[in-house]
Amino acid sequence: MNNDHLLKHIEELAKILKPWRSSIVLGGGLALVLYDNLLSKSPVGVVGTTDVDFLIKRKPISPAEEKISRLLMDQGYELRHKSNGVPSIQSFVRQNGDYELEVEFLTDQKSRKKDNVVEIKAAGLNAQSLSYIEMSLEEAISITLSNQESILIVPPEAWVFHKGLTFPIRAQSAKKYKDLYGIWFVLTQLGDISLITREKLRELMKRNSASWSRDFYSHLRDWSQSATPGDWRRLMDQDPNGVLNQRGFENLVQGL
Repeated sequence: MNNDHLLKHIEELAKILKPWRSSIVLGGGLALVLYDNLLSKSPVGVVGTTDVDFLIKRKPISPAEEKISRLLMDQGYELRHKSNGVPSIQSFVRQNGDYELEVEFLTDQKSRKKDNVVEIKAAGLNAQSLSYIEMSLEEAISITLSNQESILIVPPEAWVFHKGLTFPIRAQSAKKYKDLYGIWFVLTQLGDISLITREKLRELMKRNSASWSRDFYSHLRDWSQSATPGDWRRLMDQDPNGVLNQRGFENLVQGL
């Protein structure tokens, strides 16, 4: 699916979930498409994904009367259980031509119970609990889409910080390379937005735990120093424009 279609998909979801606009934040790979097409003055063509990740607090501050699950299913999305646990990992899926669109929800781990999946009763759904999500929720910014719907998204600096903290523990190695590509893309390929993001990233680090900053830097440096030729090939394969290379990535890491 090309990025124009992905943008239309985001616009449609923003309209469907409008009653929950102040309570959910778009993150994941689709955020890169918005950075490239709406924040940057000269889109270069980032790799998008048909998976949509929304972040939501365990206890939404302003829950809408109609639950998110009902809003989605009324528009043809099917509830899918992806695990056998209780509560189970859930996603909402809809076929769109040759593509399957999938919407998932993520929440923070700010609880004494380290549950992997949390039931968000007000929204009528289960959300996966992940580390550092609270930072992205707190830093969310609002943008206006071409259909004039507004949506909250994870800002570029929080996206980069979060991915740098979590990519080493990715269960699927393919997603690790996508995360590294995204970090490189946001920090180097968005013109003035990339320069601003680097400054805001430093400011964001100062507002959070010093150990997070140490982990962020060490994760990127350790990976770049230990990466095999095969690792570099897999990383460079993520860039459809053929700009990403080993030296450029190493220079980025050294300059952070």
